Amino acid sequence: MKLGLLDFGVRSPDMNSLAIIEDLLDYAIAADDLGYSRFWLAEHHNFDPLAAWLNPEVLLPIIAGATDRIRIGAGGIILANHSPYRIAYTFKLLNNLYNDRIDLGIAKGYSSRNINSSSSELRITQSKEIIETKLHENIKSLLNYLYHEDELLKEEIIIPPFKANLPEIWSLTGSYRNFESLAKQGLNISRSVFHFGSDISYHKDQLAEYKELFYTFNGRMPKVSLAFSGACSKDGKKAKKNFEHYSYGFTTDNIVGCPALFHDRLSEYEQNYGINEFIFMNVALKPEDRMEGISLIASTMKIKN
Repeated sequence: MKLGLLDFGVRSPDMNSLAIIEDLLDYAIAADDLGYSRFWLAEHHNFDPLAAWLNPEVLLPIIAGATDRIRIGAGGIILANHSPYRIAYTFKLLNNLYNDRIDLGIAKGYSSRNINSSSSELRITQSKEIIETKLHENIKSLLNYLYHEDELLKEEIIIPPFKANLPEIWSLTGSYRNFESLAKQGLNISRSVFHFGSDISYHKDQLAEYKELFYTFNGRMPKVSLAFSGACSKDGKKAKKNFEHYSYGFTTDNIVGCPALFHDRLSEYEQNYGINEFIFMNVALKPEDRMEGISLIASTMKIKN
């Protein structure tokens, strides 16, 4: 079993933005030492005076430079808001600067804030269909920049380093909808069971079908992970308090308690969902509680990156 971490940048209200980033670096270094497989940062454009980042791209090379083995990535980039050319270039170059351990997660949705010149059309009044169309167009363009270097060369377009290793590309989703399209595009899947609206049914048959299709189209097996939220403490009491104090609302399917509970629930997830890699969204707000939680889980699960 592999276990990674997802971070939204939410911390105790007595910490300012720079203090959160300092804690983030300590947290990532500890995760690397403890054997966690991935360290992902989300992109959000919510109004929050204490926000440490909106788009995590600038933080990825800092964290990658401070760690040795753990994969670093965006979980994920809100691609409808960004230039596919720029994202392809940024993540490809980072992946080759940091020993082939950069992940590019693609998230649905959009920001209604005018964060760049190309996003002015993406207003909150636009329909869901328009936003989804923009996302699909940008995914197609992004994959074209990454997968078709020889064809692009004829058009005098190069995404450097030429013919170099590509980042792992993940689709972040709450279900297995459109899995045939994802398989054709060669996208790995990270499925969330903690966001509102996430499908928490197991769907092992659908997952098996996706894997078969993926192999047929790409000649290799996909990577699949399950993202969950929760909190861990030695006796479970502090974990419950930490979860109650977290301001974001999640589904009821969380793991909140002692390390033994994490071991049992993740073992159940592995069996029932047919997935052996998990991404943990730790809701503890205090740095010492977050560190305690991931240390206890790593020791109990005996994970390795």
